[in-house]
Amino acid sequence: HRNKWAHQESFSSDDAYRALDSVGRLLVAVSAPQSEDLERLKMELLRVRFDEQTRGERRKQAGTAIESAAAASLKPWREIVTPHKDVASGRYQQAEFAADLWQVHLGEGTDEYRDPVEFFRRTYLTESLKGLLVGAIHRLTGKGGDPVVQLQTNFGGGKTHSMLALYHLFSGGAAAELAGIDAVMQEAGVKELPTARRVVLVGNKISPGNPITKEDGTVVRTLWGELAWQLGG
Repeated sequence: HRNKWAHQESFSSDDAYRALDSVGRLLVAVSAPQSEDLERLKMELLRVRFDEQTRGERRKQAGTAIESAAAASLKPWREIVTPHKDVASGRYQQAEFAADLWQVHLGEGTDEYRDPVEFFRRTYLTESLKGLLVGAIHRLTGKGGDPVVQLQTNFGGGKTHSMLALYHLFSGGAAAELAGIDAVMQEAGVKELPTARRVVLVGNKISPGNPITKEDGTVVRTLWGELAWQLGG
């Protein structure tokens, strides 16, 4: 890669992503703040590659004049289910990998994850997710509910999305503005959402080697210090 760069040769998307990923892993390992900027570069590269693949498929389809009888009898899925604008434009790939609970906690990230109203507007409440939210409401209102929930899914199974749903459910905003939450509240048997002090701890974002100075001047050096500061405010 160094020789290619020195001789101004082109890189493939795979080579570029591999280089960015290796650098990103190193930055995360040393808790460098630049890791977030590099993560955005990786997402932008994925979006560009997705756009290129989409254009290639369109050219391939345009050059094919023969259609099988079976294909002719089936409607394209886009005519049956209208995709979201993010999916149609290719931006979905970027948004899918951008879900970051720590970023949302810091008030950063894209609107579809940071803003409670926008988050629930775009979220389909599955029975499992609805059950998780109902259980949390029951726990906070003294009606039962599990005190600890272990989320066990494969990569992309919705762990971060589930945690974001819990985070936004108890954001203190008006429940009427959150799409689908009226049904959750009805199932939980409550007329208003309980209040809660939310705490977010992400292990690879908190390092004893990099103390964090909070807005009020408090210096946090440990995981327990972060927990105490978030709980005590």
